[in-house]
Amino acid sequence: MGRLVQRSLLILSFEFCLPIYWNHLAGKLGILSRFRLGCNLRRFLLASILFSAFSCAVAADIPKLSAVKLATPPIIDGKIEAEEWKAVTSVKGFVDSVTGKPLIDDTEVWLAYDDKAIYVAFYAHDSKPEGIIGREIKPGSDFDGEDVLALVINPQGTRTWDGRSSFSVNPLNTQNDQISGGRAAKREWRGEWTSSVRRVEDGWCAEFCIPWKMLNYPGGEKRSMDINFERFQARTNIESKWADTTPQEKPELSGIWTEVNPPKSSQRARPKFLAYTAPELDRGRFGLRSGLDVRYAFTNQMTGLLSINPDFKNIESQIAGIEFTRTERYLEESRPFFNEGGDFFNVGGWPFGFGQMFYSQRIESIDWGAKAFGQLSPSLGIGALAAVESGKQTASVVRINQNFGPRKWANAWYTGLDKVGKSSRAFGFSGGFGKGNYGLSLNLATSQQGSGGSPTAGDASISYEVPHWFGLVKYQWIPPDFGSPLAYVPWTDRRGAYFFLEHNQDYRTGGFKSFGADIFANYYEEYDADQQQKGIEASMNLTTRSDIEFGAHVSRFTFFGKADDIQGLFVTFNESNRFKRFSLSHSFGTRGGRKSSFTSAGASYRVLPGLDIGLDWSLFSLDGEDRLTIGTVSYEFGPLDSLSGRFVNRNGDTNAYLAYRHGGGSGIEYYVIVGDPNTDKWTSRVSFKVVFAF
Repeated sequence: MGRLVQRSLLILSFEFCLPIYWNHLAGKLGILSRFRLGCNLRRFLLASILFSAFSCAVAADIPKLSAVKLATPPIIDGKIEAEEWKAVTSVKGFVDSVTGKPLIDDTEVWLAYDDKAIYVAFYAHDSKPEGIIGREIKPGSDFDGEDVLALVINPQGTRTWDGRSSFSVNPLNTQNDQISGGRAAKREWRGEWTSSVRRVEDGWCAEFCIPWKMLNYPGGEKRSMDINFERFQARTNIESKWADTTPQEKPELSGIWTEVNPPKSSQRARPKFLAYTAPELDRGRFGLRSGLDVRYAFTNQMTGLLSINPDFKNIESQIAGIEFTRTERYLEESRPFFNEGGDFFNVGGWPFGFGQMFYSQRIESIDWGAKAFGQLSPSLGIGALAAVESGKQTASVVRINQNFGPRKWANAWYTGLDKVGKSSRAFGFSGGFGKGNYGLSLNLATSQQGSGGSPTAGDASISYEVPHWFGLVKYQWIPPDFGSPLAYVPWTDRRGAYFFLEHNQDYRTGGFKSFGADIFANYYEEYDADQQQKGIEASMNLTTRSDIEFGAHVSRFTFFGKADDIQGLFVTFNESNRFKRFSLSHSFGTRGGRKSSFTSAGASYRVLPGLDIGLDWSLFSLDGEDRLTIGTVSYEFGPLDSLSGRFVNRNGDTNAYLAYRHGGGSGIEYYVIVGDPNTDKWTSRVSFKVVFAF
């Protein structure tokens, strides 16, 4: 009961101190009259934390399942035959991931294996089977607002996030998989697994066959693996799991699959090839581009990749928005060479740290690149990369990561960029430690450019988390002369701290599905002690049972003595259904004493089976206007064939493209692209691209 007493004291302190802290800070920033934390809300917060504290006072039981090796594999047809699974003991008793309580509609699972694959069968009972929802037919789709069944497995058995892979299907048997470490989209490289689903009178069933060769595992020895079985029931908005990992998603609470004897690799390692050729007519000029990727598995856990003349031109990149920002925008990576094994090259801790020390968007083009990544042991991972643009530059990255147990890790890394007559280096260390509800982290980075010094930047944080609540305090320092040409570091010449507190709650009864709120406050100075930034912002969102999401936010910040005063609202209809979603947002106020506003509207709708259209419009006003309009259209002929297009108008500059795609499976893929996806203005261009593996 000692921990329970500590939590109770913390809660009482929170109830007493939060109003004082809030009123003091808000009063200093002039926002008390607009965003007062009243007694009713404090009581609501107190009740929520009390519930959270008592709910985590009892340690969760970790379920175990003994492995069963089959002499004859089951037929993957979605029909769970007793004869096929008679040697396997099923598990059930799924619990609500929010409340930890059993469900009316339980799920039953069978798990087995042989020397070729892992086999899973799900029986998802449903008292109202007419409410089962499945919409997506394209492999790899997100299943927002749909029923889903999933297996999560970490063959390394390290009780950490690293090494986890997931395999899931919706009621239309559309597959989605997330392979540990990242994996290319082409099925010959990614690996193929089979599944089948079937509707039954009281729910739906699914069967999986997942080949061992898709997973990174140490073979040939009896071992335990981390597993969990998960289900999302769209009708009730309930996510349930076999092993209760709590709302905090603690990997150390995953279930354990014991006495598994995975096979040794029976095939001689051989390289796999992925080639493309793309003849094109670009503004009246004919050209032909070709490239080759080579993938080689050194072991079951280590992979090498060589990419010669990769195709970056035909890959649709993320569109930068026009929302207000004082720093460079961060754009997600979409190019396969950098995404393959991308988890092994993540250094710097962005977006919560001071920056991303390897930001692959800095490398616009390469003639060839090579990388190796994987696990040297279950707890030791490594990634090494080189990207070369002949005669211009060579970029290199190395990262070594060591896990010491659940929520205990450290990594060291290095980046370098060599150009003719100029070079730069950066290296650093990061680590984290978590125990109970507390977490500590540290990031350090030193940069070297030319004959200058070696400035060091970093951040350190402490966090506290209980179900539905997360709090963090982080201190950061980034010297004025710190920087690396391969990094994304939005701010330099600043030191200070920020505080973040977040609350999220799902409801099982009543008119609301979920509620979320957060508070963010910071204070930064320049190195000469001049105040750079200080302020506070708060936001909240509420989703109704009818799938309408409402939100509001307010922020009060000062930058170099000039005040920003912004508030806003948004609403989204059919928030969980992208096939008929509509959203509208508006924020307004002043920035540096000047009037400013941002308005956006978006809609996506399925007009006919397979035919989707979307439109997003935004307008930012501050000393002038910026406008952005994005229109999309997509027609899915089937899981592997689609016709899609995008129209972009930014302040009068217009670009558009249209593409036919046959891909997502095994065998030859081909694309016909009219236009250029990544230019600001329309380009008269036609490209025919063929991709094949061998």
